Amino acid sequence: MTEIKRKPTSHKGQNGKVGVIGGSVDFSGAPALSAQAALRTGSDLVKILTSNSVRDVVRGYSENLIVDGYDSKYFGEASMQGAKRLEEWSDVLVVGLGLSCARQGLLRELMEDAYTPLVIDAGTIQVVPRSEISNAVITPHENEAKHLRKKYGTIEEFVEMKDDVIVLLKGPVDKVYAKSGVQEIESGHPGMAVGGTGDVLTGILASLISQGMSKKEAAVNAAEINGRAGEKAAEEYGNGLLATDLLEEIPTS
Repeated sequence: MTEIKRKPTSHKGQNGKVGVIGGSVDFSGAPALSAQAALRTGSDLVKILTSNSVRDVVRGYSENLIVDGYDSKYFGEASMQGAKRLEEWSDVLVVGLGLSCARQGLLRELMEDAYTPLVIDAGTIQVVPRSEISNAVITPHENEAKHLRKKYGTIEEFVEMKDDVIVLLKGPVDKVYAKSGVQEIESGHPGMAVGGTGDVLTGILASLISQGMSKKEAAVNAAEINGRAGEKAAEEYGNGLLATDLLEEIPTS
C-alpha cells in the first residue's frame, strides 16, 4: 500500500477520523473488523457506535477501539442522538455492518440527512433504493445489488441518477461504478469468500476517504489493497484464511 503523505507537524485526528455505526445483539464482529482495518490503513482515530448488549464484546476485540453504545438491542430511536454526534465528529461515516433488524425508516433518515461522506454496507443497502442519498460509496455483493437493479434496472442507471454516489460491487472481480464509467479490479483469492472480508474492505475504503482521497479513487484502491491482502493471507492459510488474517497484511498491500 502506498502511504498517503502526512504533514510532519500533524497531530492526532488530522489524518482521518472514521465513525462506524454497526453491530447488534446478533452481530458483534463486523464493526470491529472494519474499525481495525481503518486503523491499519492509516486513519488516526476510529469510533464505533453499537448496541450496549454487545458493546463490551466489540471493545474486547482490540484495545485500540473506541466504542460507544445505545440502550436498544438494535438500531432504533435510542440510537439517533449518538449517531448524529458521531457523524459530527467523523470525516467519514460507515453505516450498516451487522445492523440486523434495524429500523429502516431511521436508517433512511440518518443517511438522507448526513452531510459527512458515507460508506454504506451490508443490510443497510436494501434501504438505499428508497432513499435520496448523495455523497456516498455503496458496497454491495451480487445478492445485495439486486435491490438496486430491481428499482433502477442497472447499477449504471442508479449511479447516473444519484448525486455524487459511487458503487463498489464486490465479487470475484470487483467493479467500481461511477458516472465516468466502470473500472474492474482483479485481485484476491477464492478463500476470501469467508465471512468478514467485506467488512475489512469497508474499513479500508472509509480510511482512504478520511485521509483525503476522492470516493472513486478510494474505492479502486481499497479493492486492490483488500484483494492483495487476501492473496498474501492465502499464501499461508489457503482456503482456511480468516478475515482477521487480512488485517496484518494491509500495510504491505
